Amino acid sequence: MSKKTEGLFVGVAEIEITPPVGTMLAGSVKPRISTGIDDPLYVKTIVLESMGRKLAYVIFDLIALEKKQGDKGIMIASEKTGIPPENIVWAASHTHTGPYTTRLLSDDTPINNEWLATIPEKMAECIISADKEKKPARFCRLRSFHNGLCHNRRIKFKNGTAINTWLLPNAPSDQQPIGSAGPIDPEIGIFSFDDENGKLMAVMFHFTLHTNTNFGPRFSADYPAVVAARIRERFGPRVITLFIPGACGDINLTCGGYRQAGDALAEKIIPSLEMRKPEGIPLYLKAKKCEITVPRRDFTSNQIERILKSGWDIEAQKVFIKEMETMRKEGKKQDDTILQAWCIGNTGFASLPGELFVELGLKIKRESPFSHTYPVEIGGDYLGYLITEQAWEEGGYEALIAQSAKPSASGVRIMVEKSLEMLGNLHKDYLMALG
Repeated sequence: MSKKTEGLFVGVAEIEITPPVGTMLAGSVKPRISTGIDDPLYVKTIVLESMGRKLAYVIFDLIALEKKQGDKGIMIASEKTGIPPENIVWAASHTHTGPYTTRLLSDDTPINNEWLATIPEKMAECIISADKEKKPARFCRLRSFHNGLCHNRRIKFKNGTAINTWLLPNAPSDQQPIGSAGPIDPEIGIFSFDDENGKLMAVMFHFTLHTNTNFGPRFSADYPAVVAARIRERFGPRVITLFIPGACGDINLTCGGYRQAGDALAEKIIPSLEMRKPEGIPLYLKAKKCEITVPRRDFTSNQIERILKSGWDIEAQKVFIKEMETMRKEGKKQDDTILQAWCIGNTGFASLPGELFVELGLKIKRESPFSHTYPVEIGGDYLGYLITEQAWEEGGYEALIAQSAKPSASGVRIMVEKSLEMLGNLHKDYLMALG
């Protein structure tokens, strides 16, 4: 038996991908011009090797990324490293102070195509670098909680409709709100990797909160960058922290800005890391991918009333009416996309290609056979908001028809059920590997 089947080997890397200042920022109804940099944007990778298998997780400090860019990077990296393409999984952090990478709320989305063309190569370079850096490592799974940091951003009214929290001043005065339209997920999933000398090498953390806590005019990786900086302050400048975005399609920050949010999370994560008891045991590593065709929302019927009731002002309503017309003109009724699922020992992960509602993320946690499971949003592709059937009936921003809101609620249900099936198959493989 070779040494690389006896234990765990881990490598990490990060490469800056910040575009030139002046590139337009995504994340709001209308583009903003970038005027500087608060935090550089990165692509980060961790490569794990154990029991004869390698697995790579890649996270981009980007609002989204299309499958075609990810596929290019995966192919290059797989050829250079020998990591099977299905074992290279990725997600985007969804920062709202990063560049456009796909069409969002505009026919002429201002994408910096020269910059975007560099992303697959930088993704591959990051994976290759992490693979070369592998060294014996010890692993620990931890967790913490933060209950007061975020809220479900949809408020339900007595007539069965829902309006987003930032649009409540425009809610009809004759309708009474009856509470939040959904839950939150306060768990912070934490995964630490130490070298043989007990020095922290890398941290992965999972949290369910929209990365829209910095709406300024400067590039920023939002609160995950603050968490990463705080971890380096405590454990050393070489520690790389990788964010795992949770099912936060309907979850926003309650108060404060991105630095306050990052500090609040860091103050939960760091004490947990200080209590870690890493083990140098082999970990079963495996991933699965599934190509799937997903039906779009019904753009054939008149959805004007849905837009008017959403609470947006007149100018924003014009944008969403144009979006609906764009979708009708395009005429597509379905999208081909991909689902990803993977495991690190007895911890499962399932990623879906869009902004997943928290109720659906909690369903994945609840019904997965793994002891711990973490839903990951904007993984492998981007189709926009992935909503529940209840949310479609209630209306609201996420239930409009737009390039950032393509899949039907029934299509989302199919993706969630397929993700659970993939997790079930992975868990069977895990149990077989244990003998």
